[in-house]
Amino acid sequence: MRNLKQITTIILFLAFVQVQGQSKPTGTISATTTNTFNYLKDGVKRPYKVKVQESRAYYAKFDEEDKGKIDQDRVSIPIKVAKLITVTGLINSSENTVISLKYEKQAADNFELISTDRGFMINVADKSMEYIIGKGVYFSDVSDENYFIIDEYDMVE
Repeated sequence: MRNLKQITTIILFLAFVQVQGQSKPTGTISATTTNTFNYLKDGVKRPYKVKVQESRAYYAKFDEEDKGKIDQDRVSIPIKVAKLITVTGLINSSENTVISLKYEKQAADNFELISTDRGFMINVADKSMEYIIGKGVYFSDVSDENYFIIDEYDMVE
């Protein structure tokens, strides 16, 4: 009787581990970076600070053809990325802005924040968006506008 209880316990434990291993694992990552840039206004360089808070949600999905097999292949699913970009003018507080940026990241995409004379530029997967201090978001290519989901807010202090 004792051996039967032990065998039953081991089988139930292994079944539980198998069920947990087959569920869709998810993961998240959060990161914050801060940069200080300069832009030109009336021939004078004015400093401003850009704080980027990033949140990513990872989802895993397995190939339907491998269902029930021991070794299963993962299917690549785009990662949902949300970035909260806070622009703080160090001289003029009326330039303070918050931008909510969302997009689907592929495995080989890079997020680049590049300083320009008028503000900064964001490049992701050969798609670009420019933020011009005091004017707002600008897209040089209209098709890039469909890649990003953007909400822009003025900060009031």
